[in-house]
Amino acid sequence: MNLQQLYYFKRLSETKNFTIAAELEAVTQPALSKAISKLEAELDVNLFERYGRNVELTSQGNTFLKHVIIALKEIETGTNELKNLAILNKNVISIASTHCISTYFTPFMISGFLTLYPNTKFQFINESTEEILKDLENKKIDIGFYDDIDISNNYSNIKAFPVKKEEYVLIVPKKHIFSNKTEISLKNLKNEHFIIACENNTNKKISCTDFINKANITSIKASEINMLIGLVATGAGITIVPNTPLINTNTLSKIKIKDNIGYKTIYIGYNKNSNISEKTMEFIEYVKNSSIFNK
Repeated sequence: MNLQQLYYFKRLSETKNFTIAAELEAVTQPALSKAISKLEAELDVNLFERYGRNVELTSQGNTFLKHVIIALKEIETGTNELKNLAILNKNVISIASTHCISTYFTPFMISGFLTLYPNTKFQFINESTEEILKDLENKKIDIGFYDDIDISNNYSNIKAFPVKKEEYVLIVPKKHIFSNKTEISLKNLKNEHFIIACENNTNKKISCTDFINKANITSIKASEINMLIGLVATGAGITIVPNTPLINTNTLSKIKIKDNIGYKTIYIGYNKNSNISEKTMEFIEYVKNSSIFNK
């Protein structure tokens, strides 16, 4: 028994004529007749009394018709619900971002995109780079923002490109001895209380060990950039962070670093084998066109 047979049965019960039913179902009359005969054979009952090309439902046919009408209605309802969900999902973009990037970069991208496409909906979570890449690989999310391209290279299905490059700066409280400096070397940070992010996805060029070895820094750990900035503002120590808009220069001083410690580069990644929606591709292109690497 298949869905097509049920539609044929319902149509024939309405028209009571094989020729008319076949025309309405856009099949040949022999094909429709054969389908009904197979259905009767499977059910082991006569659903119709035949009078040439005209038919009348049997009592068994009437009983079966009641259930077929209910079943087809439920199927059509379910199909329509799925179509509606598909329409809604076309405008939904799921994004994952590292905690640091989500505090200042991702919201800026989303806000700018919404001004152009206000009907777009975003689903957003914070994860580590490794978790983002696994979710992209498993097609749980559409897009990921992260800053460790080395890990990304381990996932052959992930396509990534850089979208923002940020230099690192030293931040200190306004009352700090270095607050009036415009530039400084790491060697001058000896014996400072240094607050540093020590996460798995920290850029290798700016690792905790490198700083401690170069400058004999006494460090305490924090995991998020806003936490680092907040601790510095309260006088708990100093730190080096990407030069972001989160740094409040009313309470903090930003100082350029003389040493070559590289840059923080933000990447956008997606699974190139995913069935990416048109809206998601529009967002990817928006981010790509906003990238400093395309200027």
